[in-house]
Amino acid sequence: MNKDRIIELMARKLSGEATPDELQELREQISKDTAAGERDRVLEQFWSRHDDGMHPSVEENLKRVLTSLDLNDTTTPPVLRLSRKRWWLWAAAAIPVLLTVGIVFARHRDSRDPLASLMEKHNAKGTKSIIQLPDGSKIWLNADSKIRYPESFKGASREIYLNGEAFFDVVKSPDHPFVIHLANGTVKVLGTSFNVRAYDNEPVVETSVATGRIAFIPRYRSANKRQDTIVVAADHKASYAFTKEELRTSATSSVEDKAWTEGKLIFRGMTMEQIAIELERNFGKKVVFVDSTPMAYVFTGSFENNTLDEIMYYLSRTKNFSYKITNTELLISAGAGQLTN
Repeated sequence: MNKDRIIELMARKLSGEATPDELQELREQISKDTAAGERDRVLEQFWSRHDDGMHPSVEENLKRVLTSLDLNDTTTPPVLRLSRKRWWLWAAAAIPVLLTVGIVFARHRDSRDPLASLMEKHNAKGTKSIIQLPDGSKIWLNADSKIRYPESFKGASREIYLNGEAFFDVVKSPDHPFVIHLANGTVKVLGTSFNVRAYDNEPVVETSVATGRIAFIPRYRSANKRQDTIVVAADHKASYAFTKEELRTSATSSVEDKAWTEGKLIFRGMTMEQIAIELERNFGKKVVFVDSTPMAYVFTGSFENNTLDEIMYYLSRTKNFSYKITNTELLISAGAGQLTN
């Protein structure tokens, strides 16, 4: 007996339309075919749960799936011409096939896309968070940043994916190196604490070390560039300008590099244009320069848990510009008194 006939018998049984002879025929087939018996059990469970109706959105989704599989014509779908109960009967009979296709597709997708099964944490602008990883390592995730990581680490390495800025305190495990994949490089450690700033929309990737050592591997796009691995020690950082493919190391203050985790903003010879990016990320308000002159102003200063208005007030005392804060924007203009709050 072919599979279609078995499904037809199952469907007639569930709808109460099967004759005694058909029920006997189905029992005989199930006794000979283990897979048919399992299909019958699944359909029984599905029907008992959904015979009283299903959430409309789920029904519509299933109709779209069936349509995409070309199981009904696009003008007057046979599925839609059936009564509600018989429609679900027809759909239920198709579910084992759909489930099989779905499982095969999911396995194929997972084998091609290593990110498909990862958990994701995405901080919007103005939001920061702390994440505890399965191995006990901790991550301070900055605003406007996204990280992907597995529910549990398996295999020889602990691998995660970062777009944005984060400070890591990694539990030491020499047999399981900790690997951070960036859009333009890779960071590898065994157990240490360090900061990584790797926003996809910024031209430079920076990683600075607080304790221990890390290895930074830039991602070169030029075919003639040999892959480098730079070892970075405590109070040093690696900076990679990936558009120019230039890599350098320098001394740094790891305390200042991770100051953002404590609610601090430190500006060292930064232009107002650079500062605006930090303010927009930290406070979630779009920065608009009414004119371009203030963009080139240079500032040095340190702020801790200050409001946006407080920061702008102190900056405006040292340079000739005005500002206005609205519900959604920070407006900056040249000249005192040009804008009023």
